[in-house]
Amino acid sequence: MNVPPMLFIKRGHMPKIIAVDFDSTIAYDAFPAITEKTTANKVVIDWIKKRQRMGDTIILWTCRENFGGVHYPDAEYKNDAVRFCTRNQLFFANVNANEGENGYEVGKRCRKVVADAYIDDRSLPFRRNALAWRIYLWLMDRKLSN
Repeated sequence: MNVPPMLFIKRGHMPKIIAVDFDSTIAYDAFPAITEKTTANKVVIDWIKKRQRMGDTIILWTCRENFGGVHYPDAEYKNDAVRFCTRNQLFFANVNANEGENGYEVGKRCRKVVADAYIDDRSLPFRRNALAWRIYLWLMDRKLSN
């Protein structure tokens, strides 16, 4: 995937790898199908873009695959999520894959993504609350700056 060029790197900032969930984190009301009712979580999207400008690597970390399995018809669920992100000017270094320097061969499937931080809606009790997201991401910034 193409990652836009970095606009700035904060002095003294050691770039991090951050894995971000899709459903209920980047997009609300999205599973299983992304429709015109699917809402982007602008707080999270803006934070991801800020971290990319700081030089961090962002991985889309999702349980979505391009098949339905037992409960849903086969469809391009993962590809739909990537297209939704692209429409919101959000690009990732990898999708459900590790960075090559973490000791994994590029292209090998590994569901355990190695990252310095994991951003997931399950960390919040009030998932659709913009203020809760802002506080959570502010705390995450503090954690990542150490």
